[in-house]
Amino acid sequence: MKNRQRKLAMLMCTVLSASVFWGCGQTVTEDMVEDVAVVETAKPEIGELKLTGNFIATVSPDESVYVIPKTTAEVLEVKVEAGDVVEAGDVLAVLDDTMAQLSMKNAQIQLENAQHAYNLSYGEGASTLADMQSDNNISQAEDGVNKLQENMVDAMDNLQKTKDNLKEKEDELADLKKEYDFREDVDEIKDYADSLDKNTPQGAADYAAVMQRYQAAATEVKTVEATIAQYKSAIDQLEETIETIQDNIDNTYNTYSQAVTSTNINNGELREEQKKVSQNSISAAKLGIEQAQESLETYTITATISGVVETVNVKTHDFATSSNPAFVISNKNTMVATYYVSEDVRNTFSTGQKITLEKDGKVYDGEVIEIGSALDTATGLFKIKAAVTGDTASLLSGTKATVTTDTYHEKNAVIVPYNSVYYDGTQAYVYTVVNDKAQKTNVTTGLYDIDNIVVTEGLTGDDVVITTWSAQLRDGVSVSVNRAGGETDGETTSQEPSTDAKENTQK
Repeated sequence: MKNRQRKLAMLMCTVLSASVFWGCGQTVTEDMVEDVAVVETAKPEIGELKLTGNFIATVSPDESVYVIPKTTAEVLEVKVEAGDVVEAGDVLAVLDDTMAQLSMKNAQIQLENAQHAYNLSYGEGASTLADMQSDNNISQAEDGVNKLQENMVDAMDNLQKTKDNLKEKEDELADLKKEYDFREDVDEIKDYADSLDKNTPQGAADYAAVMQRYQAAATEVKTVEATIAQYKSAIDQLEETIETIQDNIDNTYNTYSQAVTSTNINNGELREEQKKVSQNSISAAKLGIEQAQESLETYTITATISGVVETVNVKTHDFATSSNPAFVISNKNTMVATYYVSEDVRNTFSTGQKITLEKDGKVYDGEVIEIGSALDTATGLFKIKAAVTGDTASLLSGTKATVTTDTYHEKNAVIVPYNSVYYDGTQAYVYTVVNDKAQKTNVTTGLYDIDNIVVTEGLTGDDVVITTWSAQLRDGVSVSVNRAGGETDGETTSQEPSTDAKENTQK
């Protein structure tokens, strides 16, 4: 009611003032209404202001290993595929251990012979041996053992060379298949030629060209396949020869051991020193078996950790080598997000700091576990690693995701609404309420976001800051604080100005 009366009085004054210009002959004095700024206020908050940043990260397992074969051999079987889940110790692939098996068998024979020789010389039956062969028999037996062992070495060398030659020819055959474009049998080329229409000039020409290629391919393939067959036959014969030599070594060594034992008994040379030598032979043979067993184990490739098979780099009939990893296994129980930041952002981080990771609409929690101390030469930034927790089974290795985390922050800071700060050039200022009047107060500002700003100098927590804009707002103007529900503590009200008007005032 009071506001309505005041507006009516102002209107009457306006009309009376206008009548002067129309010659009414009366002088009217207009009452001036004092400007009052209707505003909202608040005290600065004392607290912490944080900014968050988004970073593109690469997701990878915390633990990833390369499974590298310990020997070079042909792959007989691959038991896993990419994506399979394996446990530590599971068999991944089996290699051809023919040579290792031969070495094991030879080591076992050596142990049996050493134990047999020891028993003959120093066992319970040694004293019952009376009639044994002469020194000549011993020499002949020893020569026989040595010769057979030499033959064994030669046979094993020939076997390995033949296998190498076979592999070369098999590779040559594979190259011919690629060169002449057939899968298994060279007659595939002839079958293709027979399918052509030879009743046209072009068809006849195509037929002649394909048949010419078939004849050239058949000649080369026939030669290579014949050589492969020869090598395979030679390998079978060499393996049989090696087994025969092993049996002969066993028999000849028994004869040699008996002859040695007989001579020692007849000459009374059962000395403790010789007994130790015989025992050492047994120990050496046992060590040979252990080494052969270790060698055998290298022909079975097993998982070194539990996890997911990421990559399989071998296939059946390939040659696995110790120079290339056969498998890559990742433990996805803990995934790591790796991203890069500038030096000033890096200096805001701390280990254990919480992060969130977003990938394909799913959000995961995590924390910073590593802060790079050296500049990455490739990016010119610092590497940050964060461990991602929770169910990370759907996170794929090497994919990109978004990491969100706190960056800049200020603690125990004086914080006011961002829109309550104005600028006169580069000087920031706010309006505070002092004795019911607006007072322009210069301030120094710091960190800010879209809602709040830190005042580092010029305000305390007890100041009352004007947080809204008014057309009447200026230094020294009376203020009426707008209460909840639009009521004020005075009689004057005002409308919120347009954004453009406020920006002009700030400038």
